[in-house]
Amino acid sequence: MGKAEILQRIKDAEAKVRAMTQEAEEKRKQLQAEGKRKSLEMTEAAEAELRRRLDDQIAVAKKAIENRKAAVMEDGQKTASALVSGARKRTAATKEYVLSEFERAVNA
Repeated sequence: MGKAEILQRIKDAEAKVRAMTQEAEEKRKQLQAEGKRKSLEMTEAAEAELRRRLDDQIAVAKKAIENRKAAVMEDGQKTASALVSGARKRTAATKEYVLSEFERAVNA
């Protein structure tokens, strides 16, 4: 084997190594990009699930608040009705009392 042939083999081996190195670098970049993409997809899916859960919890809380509000309003309405009813019942007695006090004051 001559010097020229040995040099050619070395050059060929170096070219092969460069090609393999470049191919490995491209594969690394491809795998890294794919990993980033999958990571983003997983993050987005987790965020969407979290948003869905939060929306569900908020809906449940809003419903509970609405139910409590309705109960409080109903109790308030009952109390107000009872007060109005009691006041109406006492109106005649109050009128009579005021009239009798007026008549007593006039006759005094």
